[in-house]
Amino acid sequence: MRFVRFFTCVAAVLLLATGAEAAVKVAKKSISQKTKAYELAITYPVTGNAAIDAVIGKFAKDKLAEYKSDSDDDHQADESAYDFELGYTVERNDDKMFVVLFNESTYTGGAHPNSFAYSFNFLMPDGAQVFLPEIVDGQRGIARISDYAIKDLTRQWADEGADGGDNEWLKRGAGPLASNFDIFVMKPNAIVITFPSYQVTSYAAGPQEVTVPLSALKGLIRKDWRAPQASFDCAKAKSAIEKTICGNAMLARMDRQAGEKYAENLANAYEPTDRDKWRTSQRAWVAVRDKACGGGDAGCLKASYAARMKALQAFTP
Repeated sequence: MRFVRFFTCVAAVLLLATGAEAAVKVAKKSISQKTKAYELAITYPVTGNAAIDAVIGKFAKDKLAEYKSDSDDDHQADESAYDFELGYTVERNDDKMFVVLFNESTYTGGAHPNSFAYSFNFLMPDGAQVFLPEIVDGQRGIARISDYAIKDLTRQWADEGADGGDNEWLKRGAGPLASNFDIFVMKPNAIVITFPSYQVTSYAAGPQEVTVPLSALKGLIRKDWRAPQASFDCAKAKSAIEKTICGNAMLARMDRQAGEKYAENLANAYEPTDRDKWRTSQRAWVAVRDKACGGGDAGCLKASYAARMKALQAFTP
């Protein structure tokens, strides 16, 4: 768990060393609790920007509830107390973007603690959250990043004389699925991708990192990152539903993220019968959506996509 404090200290030192002027003042909020079943410590930034603070505050609240639930569900009276820690570094704080990277360490028994990371990228000055496919032109950009990441990790491991492990493992963990690149930090001239332990190689190798220069994404960086980015080409939108989606950034995001989750579930469905079930359920949902929301009502579409995402996240077709 000391690694979280280490990263936090390093970020503070780098900020001082570069003399960078922060666009927003950041205060650290801490939550700590200790019981016989668990000990937890959560720190997160408060910026004074309502949009940023709403997203980060909800994330911290949800993690707190998750830790408590894990302890309530799994902890046994004869076990040592579970250990949960969540810390952060401010990776960017300028007039263009505010970026936070969270590092999580959990120990609930077993051979070793587990670690994970979460990132949040916000556009300034309004604090609108932005996701990677909205920056790199959807699936086209994700495919380019995937290709770059696989080649770069292979090169890194060869340079280090390390055994990169199963090539198929790497192709799955860094393949062209948007969810593989959820943990990213948008720098002025590059995108830094973090792959948690287990995602692309063995736990012993630890988390992996790839820095993708923006020059490698020529022609794929969108001009307006706030503009709607659906799962389909909005320039070809024809139906009332498609036009409504492409005229609403939140609906476009819901459409794209539902499509991304569907693609992820298909990729993770190893049995052909399971893939067939996912395809059947997707077609059935589209038919219901089109019948109910055929006139392009935004409220109807938001409700339909919210329900579909909930079903997709349940991992059962």
